Amino acid sequence: MKIAACQTRVVFRDMEANLKTTVEALEKAEAEGVQILCMPETFLHGYFPDEGEARKNAVDLEGREFQEVLDRVKGFSPMLLIGLNERREGDLYNTVVVIDRGKLIGLYSKNYLVYPYFRRGHEFPVFEKDGVKFGIIICADSSYMEAARIEAMRGAQIIFSPHFNYITYDHLDHHTRRVRSHHIARAAENDCYVVKANVVVPQSVGEPVMGRAGVGVGDSFILDRIGRFVGEAGLMTETLLVHDIPEDDLAKPRRPFHRTTPEIARQLHAEYEKAELDRE
Repeated sequence: MKIAACQTRVVFRDMEANLKTTVEALEKAEAEGVQILCMPETFLHGYFPDEGEARKNAVDLEGREFQEVLDRVKGFSPMLLIGLNERREGDLYNTVVVIDRGKLIGLYSKNYLVYPYFRRGHEFPVFEKDGVKFGIIICADSSYMEAARIEAMRGAQIIFSPHFNYITYDHLDHHTRRVRSHHIARAAENDCYVVKANVVVPQSVGEPVMGRAGVGVGDSFILDRIGRFVGEAGLMTETLLVHDIPEDDLAKPRRPFHRTTPEIARQLHAEYEKAELDRE
């Protein structure tokens, strides 16, 4: 299974420019025989701290604008995962759509939100390409075990993790290191490949982050089933990161969570309930 993560610049409020970049990435992926291409979080529009800006820069998946997106990518064989701001029945979702030859196969909406104007998604679908099953988590979802664990338990052999890490300078190093650690944990604890695709946002063209200057450095990577780096895009680079996963490595999941007992699950659920009561 040949997979790819695109690390590239995003243009805020310019869906046409970002769609053009996506098509160029698809052309490169096609030439390299890639089967699944992952673009970053909310890549079609940019990521906005202001709800009004997010609503202006969002699409309805039933609408004409999104149909035009499907038409633009239908000539390519790689399955495309791309993030966008989704309007759905009056609500906004941070969504990654799964597109195969111009057809919308499905979607995943972010669960652990950064901006509260989004509505949380509580579906954790698993998709399939050429006999290989995969799931999707989005950015902050990777900092928690649940989304990736549910998808792995449903058979996912690869977890794709689109990001939009645009961080203030005082938190940049700490955040970048923590994100790496979280992904290593998700790979090792679920015995699956993990693929991070992130944006590059130079400070001079970015939006304020909580009123302060920030930067998006990229740091996309691909991890194997025990959390080893098998591909890295580096910092502030624009590249298509490609990795060919050996067939035998996808065929032998160890699935460490299979040893979990109903009693362990019961106590975990009880602790979740207690934590919710404490929060209230």
